[in-house]
Amino acid sequence: MKQESLGKEIIRLSLPATVENIFQTLVGFVDTLLIAQLGLVAVTAVGLANTILNVYLAVYMALGVGATALIARSIGAGDRESLTFHVRQALVLSVGVGVLFGLLSLVFGRQMLVLMGADAESLAGAPMSLS
Repeated sequence: MKQESLGKEIIRLSLPATVENIFQTLVGFVDTLLIAQLGLVAVTAVGLANTILNVYLAVYMALGVGATALIARSIGAGDRESLTFHVRQALVLSVGVGVLFGLLSLVFGRQMLVLMGADAESLAGAPMSLS
């Protein structure tokens, strides 16, 4: 593959992810603008909750990267049995981790926020799933 065509291929593959990241940033920006209308306590509460949710997101991203590598390897090798196994495992693991994080948030959400320094006023404004 020529250097020029490799560069074009990299851009072609990375463009959707770049656009997605831009949209995610815009959503966060708009959310903050809307929440700011409710006051500083609301912004603080949502900021604390988002910190916890970002940890969850990082775990999901790591799972996604690992699953993508294994699935791509199976596709490249033409190994349909391995492909099916890895896709199923990724789905089961994703659902399992999602249930675990959901339960952790429901049962220990308030304690996690307190560990992060939330006061009573901030806890009152935190999303229900984390307070």
